[in-house]
Amino acid sequence: MTEMVERVARAIAIRQEGHDILWRDFDDAARAAIAAMREPTQGMADSVCGLTRTQAIVVWQAMIDAAAKD
Repeated sequence: MTEMVERVARAIAIRQEGHDILWRDFDDAARAAIAAMREPTQGMADSVCGLTRTQAIVVWQAMIDAAAKD
């Protein structure tokens, strides 16, 4: 499990359970949330200074892929 998956799982656990003791139970939900973010919105892609929209999307997707990778 990556650091980012753990962070997201803990955040979901806190939101759902009020604590993060059982955060490992939210691994699948965390991975699904990260996967849903793989496609940036137009506003996100357009907000990156110094990169074209296409470059920004490639960078964003590489970062999301790294966050999800085991």
